Amino acid sequence: MATPALYGIAARRAADGELLACESTSDLADFPDLLARYRTRYADRPDVLLDLDTTPLAAPA
Repeated sequence: MATPALYGIAARRAADGELLACESTSDLADFPDLLARYRTRYADRPDVLLDLDTTPLAAPA
């Protein structure tokens, strides 16, 4: 079983790191769709970087 985690994506302006948008999910199965939405949304913006993050969460007790 996979370790519980929070999977996040943020769109940032490359020049200054300004946060343009961000979302996260705790379900790894949802992450590919989330990533696809951001890739499509910012496809015509070469000035935007997509920042991916995985943060482990405490295991359920």
